[in-house]
Amino acid sequence: MIKPDRLRQLLTSTISFFQINPEKLVLQFDNGKIKLTDGNTPSFEYHYDLLISVADFPNHPDVLFVPLNEFIRTEQSELLFNKDNWEKITFDLDRNNNNTYDIFISVPLTERVIVKDEDGGYKAYHGNEPQITENNPLSKLQIYLKYQSDEEAPQLIFDSENSDGNSG
Repeated sequence: MIKPDRLRQLLTSTISFFQINPEKLVLQFDNGKIKLTDGNTPSFEYHYDLLISVADFPNHPDVLFVPLNEFIRTEQSELLFNKDNWEKITFDLDRNNNNTYDIFISVPLTERVIVKDEDGGYKAYHGNEPQITENNPLSKLQIYLKYQSDEEAPQLIFDSENSDGNSG
């Protein structure tokens, strides 16, 4: 299964907290199923819930959810474009001592494994997800906070180009 590794790579490249504290990002699998897809080959699909646990996250939760949504847009786009799937991504959040968060997210994922008979044996390939729009990889992340009733300009609360991820 390759999607969790892709998510870890995206989160680590955009949020310096995970570069410094990789142990704070835990990815686990739950409710796994295999769906056989072709009677002529052993091709199949993985179906599972990816459980994302983040401990002691020092930033606003938006800093985590923006790259997660980017990941979903490119790796599991039917969660965005099929209204029956809109509520399948769930989360719980605990605020610790007003400084950090423990965040728990569940994302249903599917991965196609295409098995071909080549050179006298089977070779397995992970299929790419269909792309709804052109993908521009997330390389820079800035999060601004502004309350609707607030007349002041939005406040930059996170900038991935700063070494500590903070705006200052």
